[in-house]
Amino acid sequence: MEKRNGFTLIELLAVIVILAVIALIAVPQILKILNKARLSAAEDSTYGIIESAETYVSNFMLQNRGSLPSAELVFDCNGSSCDLQATNLTGYNLDELKTLEFKGTKPKSGTIKISSNGSNIVAANLKINGFNCNYKNSIATCTQNDGSGNPPVVQGPTSETPSGDGYTGVKAIVYLDPNDLTKYCDASNVNSVTGTKVGCMKWYAYEDDGADYTMILDHNTTALVAWNSSGDNSSMGEVAASLADDTSNWNSSLSPRLITADEIVKIIGKDNWNSATSGVSIYFETKTESQPSPWPSPSKYGWLFDRTNSDCKLYGCLNNSMGTSDIGYWTSSTVFYQTYGVWNITYSGYLTGRMVNYNNGVRPVITVPKNKIS
Repeated sequence: MEKRNGFTLIELLAVIVILAVIALIAVPQILKILNKARLSAAEDSTYGIIESAETYVSNFMLQNRGSLPSAELVFDCNGSSCDLQATNLTGYNLDELKTLEFKGTKPKSGTIKISSNGSNIVAANLKINGFNCNYKNSIATCTQNDGSGNPPVVQGPTSETPSGDGYTGVKAIVYLDPNDLTKYCDASNVNSVTGTKVGCMKWYAYEDDGADYTMILDHNTTALVAWNSSGDNSSMGEVAASLADDTSNWNSSLSPRLITADEIVKIIGKDNWNSATSGVSIYFETKTESQPSPWPSPSKYGWLFDRTNSDCKLYGCLNNSMGTSDIGYWTSSTVFYQTYGVWNITYSGYLTGRMVNYNNGVRPVITVPKNKIS
């Protein structure tokens, strides 16, 4: 009898089925491994870009006698390079500094920002090999884009841990739109111009009770207004009307208000002081009536009088107000020893009493559940 070699049709079908099952099991795992490798490569590229930005800071200072501009340095990426926005850099030597040089994949779009003192670098929405990459708080994170190449839809406020000098007492920096608590906000889309009342804004959280953040805006929603021009400190008058108008469209759960003088004193750590009985004005740095000499730059509490005046950086605030003549902002606490007086924050980092018909700014405080912030 002749011996037959080879496989029967049933045996071949069985082998094909087995191979198909193996493929169904293995291919998704292989794709996951490949995608993970691509994700890791995108994150590595982001870290490489940040390292180049750190080197850029050193090169900038070498070419400009050790100085950095007071404004942040911003680079826009376009697929072939990441180019410096040379706005407000008149007088600086920008030879060989107009482009951020780095090896590897050039992002198709996105932004890199270097803070005014060079200590904080943030990257936002870098499109790298199908991923949307961001960098903040020393961590690069990349998420896969959808089929259109757009970044995934993310909703809600975001926060970050403050870095660098000037943030003593700040629990978190929060980016939030008080009109819409579902709107995505981050460092790249906030507006800190005096008078801004709507859209994504920057907030300093100074109280954290575990469930909620209590936080103050980084600018005045109204530049200057009298507490009560009638001279009556029993009623907040004009400042109450301004606060109500500025926040009329905000989410009602935020309960906007003015900060109290006692909250200010608690933030700076001054003991045995009470707005209802104390006659002592206080400089934040010295915690006394004595001016710091010299004024530190920035002040430990630079955030607390941020953007109060076009020259407040002379006294240690983090950012000057943009060309305005703001003096400071009101608290909600009256001064017992001064007839018709109210405690306010000045642009020199100082808590003091002012007459109620004096003009100061409105700077809202809100309370937000932490679970609404990513």
